[in-house]
Amino acid sequence: LKPTSTICPSCRQHITTQVTYRLGRLSYLLCTSLCMVGCCFGCCFVPFFVRIFKDADHYCPCCHFHIYRYKRL
Repeated sequence: LKPTSTICPSCRQHITTQVTYRLGRLSYLLCTSLCMVGCCFGCCFVPFFVRIFKDADHYCPCCHFHIYRYKRL
């Protein structure tokens, strides 16, 4: 997910959001699924390190207000 332009609901500034990524349900589901099919030697941990499998949190860079969380699953 990319940063987006918006108006912060907290400080009312026109901003471009700051994006941070966090582990979500999809990461854990993929890890469990990979482990169940036999990828137990480290391959199952790939979803924990790849951004495309993580949830994205959008924050205001001025006041650090949490604006939105994009959940992959």
